[in-house]
Amino acid sequence: MSVIEKLRSFHGENGIQNDIYNEIDDILDAYKPAGYSVVKVKVELEEGSRWSNWKTTIYKVTENGEEAYFSFDQEVPATECQEDMDLSYSFHEVVPQEVTTIQYVVKKGTE
Repeated sequence: MSVIEKLRSFHGENGIQNDIYNEIDDILDAYKPAGYSVVKVKVELEEGSRWSNWKTTIYKVTENGEEAYFSFDQEVPATECQEDMDLSYSFHEVVPQEVTTIQYVVKKGTE
């Protein structure tokens, strides 16, 4: 089984337990065989509530020419008294998709 296939086997995991979290973390951060690379392509922090926020990290995994992208979401403590607490994690395979947005800006000459 390739490493990408192994990561795909965790797709859809929500509320990940520590043993699965550790296995995913080892593959993404410690595993470095020839022909395999991992690059963080995006890290985003979203404010959630008074007690926790969500951190999403998108990884591009390349193995012998094959590419796959994975989203690792983790609930992170919002206060210092919660530091080192185990919270919630989820893991999904994702695909890059270009998105066009419309933004409204101040019209020149009307400032």
